[in-house]
Parts: sequence; C-alpha cells; structure tokens
Amino acid sequence: MRVTRRGDGSLAVGPTLPGRGAWLCRSSAACFDAAQRRGAFARALRAPVADADVEAVRDQVLDRADARQKLRKG
Repeated sequence: MRVTRRGDGSLAVGPTLPGRGAWLCRSSAACFDAAQRRGAFARALRAPVADADVEAVRDQVLDRADARQKLRKG
C-alpha cells in the first residue's frame, strides 16, 4: 500500500497518486503503528506529518480491509 502527501499536507492512499510515497504492508495495524512510532512517514515523505493524519489514513485503510474480509466471507 502506498501513502502519499498531498499539497495541502494531508495524506492519501493509492498506488498511482503523484508525489513522494511511503510503502507499507497492506491492512496491518501493526505495520502502521511501527511506521508511526519510528517516524517513517516524515522520513519517507521528506516532510512533517501530523499524527492525526496518520491515524485518519490508518482508520480508512483498516476499514477497507475489514469490508474486503466481510465480502470474502459472505
């Protein structure tokens, strides 16, 4: 999964979005937590990243992963 920083400073998820990106394992809360704890977003994106923005993207991605799992089961 690729996370990019938009011009307004917010984060977006998408493999083909323009700009610098940070690649993470898909739909893993542990992966997000480790990247956030290590400051990997700011380092990969070469810009400060607010914790609130990371949390918003984390929730969005994990919600999508949950929806995919429900579709597979149902």
